[in-house]
Amino acid sequence: MKKYDLAIAHRVCPVLAKTASHFDDKLKMIEATTASLASALEGIRGKVTIILDGCGKEYKELFDKSFAPLGNAYRVIETPKIGNLSTYNKQLEVLLDDAAAAEFLYFSEDDYIYRKDAFVAMMDFLRRDGVDFVTPLDHPDRYSLKVPGSRRSEIRVSDFCHWREVGTTCCTFMTKSHTLVETQKLLADYGRGSGDSGMWLRLTKDNMFAFKDTVGAMWRYLTGRRTTAEGLEFVTLAAWKYYKWKLPFGKRYRLWGPIPSLAVHLCKPSLPPLYEALLK
Repeated sequence: MKKYDLAIAHRVCPVLAKTASHFDDKLKMIEATTASLASALEGIRGKVTIILDGCGKEYKELFDKSFAPLGNAYRVIETPKIGNLSTYNKQLEVLLDDAAAAEFLYFSEDDYIYRKDAFVAMMDFLRRDGVDFVTPLDHPDRYSLKVPGSRRSEIRVSDFCHWREVGTTCCTFMTKSHTLVETQKLLADYGRGSGDSGMWLRLTKDNMFAFKDTVGAMWRYLTGRRTTAEGLEFVTLAAWKYYKWKLPFGKRYRLWGPIPSLAVHLCKPSLPPLYEALLK
């Protein structure tokens, strides 16, 4: 039995995104999301590492107040405004170090509000066969975007929600310790510039041969006629450009997302269906 059920590496940036939802002050947002994160961890043997990227002392004080009771299972790493890709690399490094001690590992960002049972639900589903990664967000893309080469999604039922196989995340996801060790080189691609969707396409092999749609989307993009609904088509072609012949090869991993959402991403383009219930 491992020492911890779950190890979390939580990235924090003090800058409020232009697409932020429900908050016009980043520290106020962090206060709300930190309270939600701590609440969802209640009853779980958790280890928490906070990565503060160019944050003032008020941020560390906030996290100390929330997580210092964890004792040695809590720590803070402060970085000097190294940015998104570099903090992701640090996150991957931290979780690889924690893999020997924790059953599950979670890549966490600072702008999520969680359902109380979100982590329990994710860990429960990850214990099933055929589940390699889970994300807590039921992203609206699943409903609004034209997915290249659309296919039926497998749906499974758990005690907490339904789960369906998906092809992308917003860089917030959970996996098993042995899966992280096994896929570390592929997960490191995001830090090298593959993009979140490109990295997941390499891992999941999801609709990677949708050339008819993707070539058409590229033409419309280059001629200034691209629409939002063609976002995933463009990503597919961009992933081929990044990985080239490597894309189809290797093991296929399965990524799942919940229905309804287990979390709200406080970003206007990412607000999940029925998100209001999670903010009450």
